[in-house]
Amino acid sequence: MKLITYQILLAFLFICFLPNNSFYQKITAKTIHQSKSDPNLDAEILQWQKELNIPNVAISIIENNRVIKTTVYGKLGNGKPAPQNMIFEVASVTKVVFTTLVLQLIDKGEWNLDEPLAKYYIDPEVAADPFSKKITTRNILSQQSGFDNWRWMNPSGKLTFNFEPGTKFNYSGEGMEYLKAAIEHKFHKFLSQLSDSLLFKPLHMFDTHHAWDGKTNFDRYSRMYDADGVEIKKADFSIRASAAAGLTTTIEDLSKFATEVLNGAHLSKSLYSEMIKTQSTINPNLQQGLGWRIINGLPNNEYALQHGGNDSGVAAIIVLLPKSKRGIIVLTNADNGLIMCNNVVRAAFPVGQEIIHKAYKSTKINESPSILKVPDSVLRKFTGRYKREDGVDVFVTLQDKGLVLRMSGIPLLNLLPETEASFFLMDLDAKVFFTKNTDGAINAVSIKDGENTIRCLKVGY
Repeated sequence: MKLITYQILLAFLFICFLPNNSFYQKITAKTIHQSKSDPNLDAEILQWQKELNIPNVAISIIENNRVIKTTVYGKLGNGKPAPQNMIFEVASVTKVVFTTLVLQLIDKGEWNLDEPLAKYYIDPEVAADPFSKKITTRNILSQQSGFDNWRWMNPSGKLTFNFEPGTKFNYSGEGMEYLKAAIEHKFHKFLSQLSDSLLFKPLHMFDTHHAWDGKTNFDRYSRMYDADGVEIKKADFSIRASAAAGLTTTIEDLSKFATEVLNGAHLSKSLYSEMIKTQSTINPNLQQGLGWRIINGLPNNEYALQHGGNDSGVAAIIVLLPKSKRGIIVLTNADNGLIMCNNVVRAAFPVGQEIIHKAYKSTKINESPSILKVPDSVLRKFTGRYKREDGVDVFVTLQDKGLVLRMSGIPLLNLLPETEASFFLMDLDAKVFFTKNTDGAINAVSIKDGENTIRCLKVGY
């Protein structure tokens, strides 16, 4: 059984990324055409697919609230062409699907956006905290729950309120799981039952599920691959139902969901307005609505709804432009899929470059810190094998372009020196820094974005 609490679901930290070494520069430095009718798009995707070691990619392009293109690229494990109904995992894109279910319950008068969840559920680990009596659905869907992304990221290893719910942004999968538990307690039904009856069946999304036995329709399952294109082997592919990640779907089903959202999601105008308005601010370029990220200030007074997701061997993104009824979905099954997501969004929309930048950087376009020149003799001290708090190995190596961090579920991260011990990432606000023992030896590397920090202890060279 896949345990969601041990996945690396860092949707905000690592959803979209363009490393700055020579290999990835070769991919991204080329001119990317920006027309939805560009006949070269298929050829470009096939080339990126080859260069990035991504066995399967699925895309959907929506214009005027109508799907004009859905394509699945690549082959099945048996060498046959991948079917149009290939099944993909979508990681944290699950969150906006779950959000839509919750908002529909609210619209029906069966759930309350601002009612304390304590009426239905309190996690035992926070029962003694007075904030457990205050947290609401709005707090969670606006990513203001007060929780870490996952409880294992807290030094205590337990679920903890780090601040009062509703007072500031901090991305959290735990929050979604908390809300799921409250809803299941009230309705005495599992999430998969509620979603199937209220959302998936009405939209004819018959290949979409929150839970999976790891066997049904396995012949259509995309499987997962690392950054080298090597299959990530598993003894058990089953997925436990989660509100934060793990949804399995097809590009055709997710396209139905996207057009539903563009068409109002069967919500009242007032509730839809709540969904798309700023509930919390992530940075100057990016706001948080209910479930969705909101990117304002695009040309022609346009705004975008966006969310992505990644996990080991999974990367996906969905971008919707409600004003012009346009959208793009990209699904992939490899660690380097994040780069593919960036490239396709840039290629699909004239404003794709601006959308991607605003989604993941707080700076102005083309603005980045100065890169400090650090001798290889100093950088070499940081190399070695580290271990994440949930046991996953992390490797830091010295290559031609400097330090590179490798961790399952994300592309290679080029660490650009800001000081001799702290580093930044080219397309992300996240910072990476190393710490030392009292004797001066490196003992850990940490990746920090906002209130979330992943600390990895050094265990070898």
